[in-house]
Amino acid sequence: MKCLILAAGKGSRLSNKGLPKPLVSVLGKSLIERVILTAKACGITDFLVVTGYQGKAVRGFLDELQEREDISIIHVLNEQWDKENGLSALKARPYLHEPFLLTMCDHLFTEDTLRALKDTPIGGDEVLVCVDHEFEHLSSEEVAEATKVFTQKGKVLDISKQLQQYNGIDTGLFLCTPALFDALEKAAEEGDTTLSRGIKVLATQGRVRAFDMGGAPWFDVDDENSLQKAQQGLLRLLKKDTDGPVSRYLNRPISLRLTRYLVTKDLSPNQISFISFMAAIVAGLCFALKGHVALIFGALLAQFSSVIDGCDGEVARLKFQMTEFGGWFDAVLDRYADACILFGLTLHLIRTDPGLGSVAAGYFALTGSLINSYTARRYDVYLRKKQEGRPVAFRLGRDVRILIVFLGALLDKVFATLVIIALIMNLENIRRIWVLYGAWQRSKGH
Repeated sequence: MKCLILAAGKGSRLSNKGLPKPLVSVLGKSLIERVILTAKACGITDFLVVTGYQGKAVRGFLDELQEREDISIIHVLNEQWDKENGLSALKARPYLHEPFLLTMCDHLFTEDTLRALKDTPIGGDEVLVCVDHEFEHLSSEEVAEATKVFTQKGKVLDISKQLQQYNGIDTGLFLCTPALFDALEKAAEEGDTTLSRGIKVLATQGRVRAFDMGGAPWFDVDDENSLQKAQQGLLRLLKKDTDGPVSRYLNRPISLRLTRYLVTKDLSPNQISFISFMAAIVAGLCFALKGHVALIFGALLAQFSSVIDGCDGEVARLKFQMTEFGGWFDAVLDRYADACILFGLTLHLIRTDPGLGSVAAGYFALTGSLINSYTARRYDVYLRKKQEGRPVAFRLGRDVRILIVFLGALLDKVFATLVIIALIMNLENIRRIWVLYGAWQRSKGH
């Protein structure tokens, strides 16, 4: 399936950045790059991009993107870029003979929304309009500017910016057939060259269906306020439904602020993983030294490492750089980091109390923590299925463990810290085994 992207307009409310609107940066990636890479993540590699205002700059950027991302981009020129967007869509008619996705260069959607729309069956002369029926999140000004739709029983009956009776908002994402072009030409003959007027022509014939967004987030980046809103929204989407309590309420709020800065820098997710790892190694070395001051420095570095450990995945998702190797590499470094931190604490304890109890506390804390990390992936899969996207109420993992280390080291209670970690981690491992065994038994019908 091909994707048609309209990127011809001036976008004057963002032009003060000195860039054509499609190239305005949103958390380290340009608007049009985010649109294209989101579609690519859904399996789309063939694109048509209609350019007009400052088109040369946009096309130059897209040519580089095409080579870098191994995708196909056909340039379509609209010299009447100062007119309505229906003309831009019509310019692509010679290239589109089968169902295609249509979107705007300044509208951002999640991969789930794009994939669901792409996989929806469509008739040979239909159009599907992505409709937000739960638009309470939009301000009154945004609603006033938006294209409204009135739907009934899954059909779009009317669409216009001036609608007085409406129950949804047109989000600027469509699944189309070439029938759209005939409707656009008819609308143009009637003196209206907007895309929504062409959609309305089809709607009067009962050929427009509403694709319900179901409350999924989307962002129309039209001015400075909506740009900031989009950036904040994209950052919120980075929160994981399997975050433990420490990650959710302490680490993640801090890491998202750091990520907002890091995503604009020339740092790869793997490099950020290594920075987190090195902070943990230095923390372990500090813990191995004598004295409370060394413990304090180690505590601060360990917690810093835990926070930064969330940034690598966040940056990877924002930059579309998620890889299987990156996830595995991060997991390996985390295990070494945990071992170094707990071994350092154990050495510190042995220096002051060289008994079997110190060795045992360190051993059970270390092995319990490593097994806890080993079981995490399978257990998180179970949690996702059970919670169905809702936040997890109870999860004991690395975030909790490092916070205990942080607090225990600050209070100079190393033996108690290791004992608490040993008890919590090993009991949690036993609980996970029991829970997953029960889930396995149920799946077998026992």
